[in-house]
Amino acid sequence: MNGKNGICLLMLLSGLTFAILTSSIAFEDEMGKSARAIDWSSDMLSRSQERVELLEDRINIIKQEIELERKKDTSSALIRPGLGQQEAANKSYPTGLIVTPEELAENKANIAEAASLLRASGINISYPSSWDWRDKGGVTPVRDQGGCGACVAFAVLASEESAWIINSSSRNYDLSEWYLFQKGKGSCSAGSQFDRILDAAKSPGTVTEACCPYLESTICNSPQYKIASWKKIYTVAEAKEHISKTGPLMTGMSVYEDFFWVDGKKIYTQEYGSFVGYHAVCIVGYDEKAGCWIVKNSWSTSWGDDGYCRIAYGQCGMGTEFPFYAVGITPGSDPSPTPRIFRAKVITKPAGLYDFGIFAPDDKWVLTTTQNGITGEIGTYESDQRFGYKLKSSDGTTYYSDQKMNPDGAEHASIFDLSDGREWISWRGVANKYSSDVVIEVASK
Repeated sequence: MNGKNGICLLMLLSGLTFAILTSSIAFEDEMGKSARAIDWSSDMLSRSQERVELLEDRINIIKQEIELERKKDTSSALIRPGLGQQEAANKSYPTGLIVTPEELAENKANIAEAASLLRASGINISYPSSWDWRDKGGVTPVRDQGGCGACVAFAVLASEESAWIINSSSRNYDLSEWYLFQKGKGSCSAGSQFDRILDAAKSPGTVTEACCPYLESTICNSPQYKIASWKKIYTVAEAKEHISKTGPLMTGMSVYEDFFWVDGKKIYTQEYGSFVGYHAVCIVGYDEKAGCWIVKNSWSTSWGDDGYCRIAYGQCGMGTEFPFYAVGITPGSDPSPTPRIFRAKVITKPAGLYDFGIFAPDDKWVLTTTQNGITGEIGTYESDQRFGYKLKSSDGTTYYSDQKMNPDGAEHASIFDLSDGREWISWRGVANKYSSDVVIEVASK
């Protein structure tokens, strides 16, 4: 994205933030005559506020991208040692771990004290000479945090998903980092803290990625996945014991520019570049002979060794400035999405005769909007299922909830996730340019 286009998009999103609030209030007034006006009012205002917050995060991401582009245009490229001038290029990835100098000082003191107490206790901590949960089917796929500073949520869920898999290998877990990030009061521009995200992972927990996709709505109807506990581990020996006997851990690290250029075939030690920020990662293993941690990152599989890397002991503050964090789960307590029957219902007087249906996960028509109150059965799906909706007008044109699929490229469907497993799809600009053509409620039981 170049700077000029980024600024234009930034202005557009800022305008949308204001428009969402005003249009929601106007639509609330229009619906006020309905018997559902009170529910509509509270749900709409809550949903509108969430959209504003989501847009603000996206605006911050765009600001960061614009700033990166500006730096590329106005400064010389960071030269990776061994590359010629023609091969030089900038690389940048988001971090997002919030930590204060006071916390770092406290961490150092606690780590030193814990190591001293462990030596004095005479307790024998035992663990294998090497361990890698990738070889034992104990990891989920590498994720991508994109331009958002949500690394702590990604590190926490990488560890939590592994904990569920290790205790229930028959299932493939993909939990929502975005839901957890929001519940832990994270901000894309500022980042988040381990304590807050881990507390949120315990209560209220998180939902599935299918229910709450990354950078989208945080309101959905899905069982909550909760950790039972979390703790800090201050010694390297206990960290290795936990990894080998229980599962992956998380920790923080200092990131310098050369970390962007990690060679997946080598063990990383910090050599050059400026300090970038603090970052959260998941540790899935270690190797005593090589003297390194095996780290799962959240910068996509295009970084490092398919998203992983090996970091030498004592580097980047891992285990010296940052403790290790462990999550505990109650085996067998993970909720399973249960099958439910989904139905659609027309809840406003339709402006015309439309066919309503879904295009994902199946492609089918459900009902014709002949009158207010008409219903149609969508089918039986898992309780956290998200649908793609479609509406066909009397002239045969089909519009979709996915704006990119619409013939005119415009957005014609606003989706409002409400309480009690309800979802309202407000279609506009099909026959009536300035107000809602029809509102469909999708609910399950």
